[in-house]
Amino acid sequence: MTTPGFVLRAPWYFRERERLDLRTPRSRRPQLQMYDSSTFGEQITRDPADSVKFGADDVWSYPIPVVPDLTDKSRLRLATSALVTTNLRKLYQPMHQRFYAVVVEVFCDSPGLPRAGEHDDIGVEFRMRRMHTTVTGKRRPTRRVATALVAELAKAQGRKIADTDPDLRDLWWADVAWRRRFEEDQKEQLAQLDAHTEYQQWLVAKKTGTGRWRTLDDDLDPVLEDEDEEMHPMWRLPQRDRDKNCDAARTRSLWFGIVPTFSGDHWKGRTPRGEPTTEPKLDDHAIYEIECVVSQPHPTRPTECSPRTWVSTPTEPFRLATHMDPDGTKNRTVTVTLPDLRNLAARAGQKQGPGGVRVVTPPRSQMVFNPFNGVPKSGSGRIGAGDGICTFALELFFLVAFFLFLMFLPIVVLAFQLWWMLALRFCIPPSIGFAATADFLATGKLITDLDTGMKVELDIAMGMDTSSLTGDDKTKGWTHQLTEATDPLSTPPNKPVFKTDSNLTHALVIATDPTDAQPPAPLPREKSPDDPLCPVTPRP
Repeated sequence: MTTPGFVLRAPWYFRERERLDLRTPRSRRPQLQMYDSSTFGEQITRDPADSVKFGADDVWSYPIPVVPDLTDKSRLRLATSALVTTNLRKLYQPMHQRFYAVVVEVFCDSPGLPRAGEHDDIGVEFRMRRMHTTVTGKRRPTRRVATALVAELAKAQGRKIADTDPDLRDLWWADVAWRRRFEEDQKEQLAQLDAHTEYQQWLVAKKTGTGRWRTLDDDLDPVLEDEDEEMHPMWRLPQRDRDKNCDAARTRSLWFGIVPTFSGDHWKGRTPRGEPTTEPKLDDHAIYEIECVVSQPHPTRPTECSPRTWVSTPTEPFRLATHMDPDGTKNRTVTVTLPDLRNLAARAGQKQGPGGVRVVTPPRSQMVFNPFNGVPKSGSGRIGAGDGICTFALELFFLVAFFLFLMFLPIVVLAFQLWWMLALRFCIPPSIGFAATADFLATGKLITDLDTGMKVELDIAMGMDTSSLTGDDKTKGWTHQLTEATDPLSTPPNKPVFKTDSNLTHALVIATDPTDAQPPAPLPREKSPDDPLCPVTPRP
């Protein structure tokens, strides 16, 4: 007689929150849980139901070009793009101060689905698989469908869209009724495209440790004898602290694993044209799912036969955020203190230590030019002998790099009219004059109406202390540059931007206000419900 197996379900507290029965489809999925601390292991073992709620930032979104409201004086006046959201879950990187676990509960596959807590002979792992979609077809219908899809998303969210050309491969929508209507409207364009989604597994070679994505059930690409699918460990969760005296809770079999959102591994893949290429194991384009797997030794021949296994329904699909995702980087502050020139000057009088940035120049690879003649002209540089080693103090590298950043930021902003870049940084002015400058411009005054003191305050807010400069350098600060800034797309051509647009000037100033920074609010947490197996006895 065959020994009964196991089934996997969402953890009990999720079912309690959502009031789900064990037989409902939603209860079949293992649950992804989010945390905002690297010590989440202690938190989940103390109370697995206590996690951070997924919010508006935790779904995938797409930037679309929008037309700013010319009458708006807020920082929205600088935003030339906006985000439209989808229903697809987004997981952030550890550097974004976000960490994830997958949790599943194991039951016996018998009538009534009894809890499997008495089984100490089972193990639980999970595997992460990806859905990789390729779209083939002519470029014009591809662009039309992609543009129409983003336009529909923007319209549903009240966004006034400008022109756009997104990547169709990156799009995802989950509302079946909405998708059916869209397919009917775009039937002619979709007929010219062929979208193919492959479900892939990550295989690892036992000898070399290298891995690759392989399409499931692909007879032309079999699993090699040396390869196994990568499995991630899961650990059994103990009882909650508040349920320690509840014997019934010991019958639960609750397991968790740490979801990998980053990997340094790469693999040899192929482009859509079939050309060989090196690709990262995890990227921000593919869609991933997690399946939990229960294994149990063979009941009669444990050493001779492979363990029996049972697989869960996949988790909700998700994508991974990039390292530079602005919704992720805003969660963690990084402070960098510039090198102290006085300390470096004192250090120059001592013998140099062995540490620093060691730069090795290979033979015939040294770029030789005269830096005192300005930017080298075409053909003026030479390739020198090289084959040398120089060690520079790290502080020296950083100072020069920051000098170049300060020099080129205004050039990039003014040359390409990317005013929104200035809203991504702010400096702390040493006086209250900045607020007075902002209030002055809020009354509709133009940038040419600023007095000398307000011009200095504006320069300091932009990170340039012109009060320390002399001569022409003192007079050609941000105020002067903004006054001379022109819009190449305006009518008539080269119309001065800030001489005539007081709203844009005010938006630019308040966007750099350090007091306007929004402190993070405490993240909402999931409710930790009472365990129905452990009735709470009211105190007399």
